[in-house]
Amino acid sequence: MFKKLTVLLMLVLTVVLAGCAQTEHKTGTTGSVTDVTGSGTSIVEKLDPNLKQVELTVYRVPKNGDTHLVPEKVKYAIGSKKMPEAVMDALVNTAPASKQLMNVFPAGTKVLGVTVGGDTATVDFNENFAMRGQGSYNEMMMVNAVVCTLTEIKGIKKVKFFVNGKPIDTISGHMDLGDPLERLPGMIRKQAGSTEKQ
Repeated sequence: MFKKLTVLLMLVLTVVLAGCAQTEHKTGTTGSVTDVTGSGTSIVEKLDPNLKQVELTVYRVPKNGDTHLVPEKVKYAIGSKKMPEAVMDALVNTAPASKQLMNVFPAGTKVLGVTVGGDTATVDFNENFAMRGQGSYNEMMMVNAVVCTLTEIKGIKKVKFFVNGKPIDTISGHMDLGDPLERLPGMIRKQAGSTEKQ
């Protein structure tokens, strides 16, 4: 009886330890993590380390309520995306390097696409971009961060805003988005050294 119990115990222990062993499966493909909690918070994408990383200039919002945007260089894996879409993805999906700056995009905001016609870029966001209740400061700074970031690219002078493939006139009534917007140079905090167009 004691032998049978010992064998049974060893068998159970072997199965338990085998189930706890670390396993690793590499497929060579990339994917993304899906939010199954329904919390709506942003989910970090798993990026292929072999994707080409480039340095992009994005415009960030100060935490102190200042109405000047701050240019910041970020390294971002662009993959096969064109520069306008890549720079928008970087603006929305990266955290500022400085603790004095913040990302004002609502959680879950996604860039659905960016097209360029002539000197105008049209950026299409999902519905989270236009969530109500952001406040006039956040809305103004978010819209101008998009405009300044896209007009940093050579040849782009104006930006139109779409949500889910349709043009929008405003987010919460604080800014008129009906016509394409141009960069407001007075909103950019001057940095030592100039930035070149991307």
